[in-house]
Amino acid sequence: MYIVHTASQKTTRFVIIHVPTFTSNATLRKVDNVSFVLTALKMNGEQDVQVLIFCVWPKATFDPQEILRGFTYLRKLMIANSNLTRLSTAFPSEMQFLEKINVTDTKLRLLPNDAFSNLRTLSCLDLRNNALEEISITVFDVPTLKDIYLAGNPLRCTEDVAWILDSSEGSAASKVVDKDKLLCATPHDGRPLVPIVEIIVTLKEECKETVCDCELIYVVARAGKLTQRQLIAFTSVNCSHRDLTEMPEILPADTTTLHLSGNKIKDLTPLATNPAYKSVLDLYIDDNLVESIARLEGSDWLDRFRLLNLRGNKLTDLPTYALENALLYNSNAANLYLGNNSWTCDCHFTPGFQDLLIRHPNIIKDINDIRCAFTSDNDNSNKQIRDLTRTEICISPDEDSWLHPLDILNIILASLIFLVLGKLLYDYWSFKKTGKLPWIVAKIP
Repeated sequence: MYIVHTASQKTTRFVIIHVPTFTSNATLRKVDNVSFVLTALKMNGEQDVQVLIFCVWPKATFDPQEILRGFTYLRKLMIANSNLTRLSTAFPSEMQFLEKINVTDTKLRLLPNDAFSNLRTLSCLDLRNNALEEISITVFDVPTLKDIYLAGNPLRCTEDVAWILDSSEGSAASKVVDKDKLLCATPHDGRPLVPIVEIIVTLKEECKETVCDCELIYVVARAGKLTQRQLIAFTSVNCSHRDLTEMPEILPADTTTLHLSGNKIKDLTPLATNPAYKSVLDLYIDDNLVESIARLEGSDWLDRFRLLNLRGNKLTDLPTYALENALLYNSNAANLYLGNNSWTCDCHFTPGFQDLLIRHPNIIKDINDIRCAFTSDNDNSNKQIRDLTRTEICISPDEDSWLHPLDILNIILASLIFLVLGKLLYDYWSFKKTGKLPWIVAKIP
């Protein structure tokens, strides 16, 4: 059954309709009864009601055109604690006295853009604690509207709600009373909406100065503060496959991840010299034309990077000692990719490089793809550098394997050692037998 309470207070007529929770089998009857109650109110002369409250609305939709027709003098409408998900039509133009609408604690997620456009006296709109993810600014295009409440909705923090930043007099944003309480939904769940939208809008403007695509990945609060200045933004900038021959001179502030894959870049000097790269932690510059990273030696960037992807470039060697030092003292370093380059395999470079690979298997992720350059006349061609022996690295295959110059030198040195030891033993035997000192000892003054 329905509970209908009517009351009068001076000139104000109240009607409260409470719909108890029924089982699903009674849903249809319940909906029919709502229509019956509203029809009965109108027939009994209750159309002059000024306050109409639905404590529980049984349907997923609410059609103002149908349900509120005839309530000409209604000043306040309230719908609370229900499974309502959408308003199906705009409020009727005959409701020229409606001043306040409260739709709270429901599952409301869809509003027509012109939901309130026919209302000429609406001054307060309370939509708190619903399921609204997006709200178009046109919803609030009502000249008489003064106060808007939106807290408690899982709003998506995107550029679509940039209108919330307009603080000019008379703007929709200036009417939002609880602006400081608005929170973002996923992926910035629980973060304050206004600062996040400010960051997104700023990022879009800065991104226009590049040929890249920009995206705010996530934000974290600094020291527990949730104002814009106390938020740390992490931004991803994608400049891949843009036919770039140089690294971009300008990047959006707080760029932490930069994608430059599939370009024609040769020089990494901007990482060491351009302040725009001070926040970059992850750099994807695979499949380019990079021939050397020597310019990064001693740079601050090499001491703080988190990810560096150099796969598929033109690298033949690198400053092993500088990279070794960076991996030892850079606590951020987590991922380094060096595969699919034409690495030199000789006795000068490879032993140190091999030691680097073996000491940092947790950081160098594609160690199986780090191979010697492919050449048709080299036995080490395309072999994994990690698995090479010193003999394979330092002895050329065209040298005589049984009489290497080093072997000759070792034989000579060994012969000299035996000669010295033999002479020493002979001199000792001769001294014992004859008592004479060796000739060279006798000649020493």
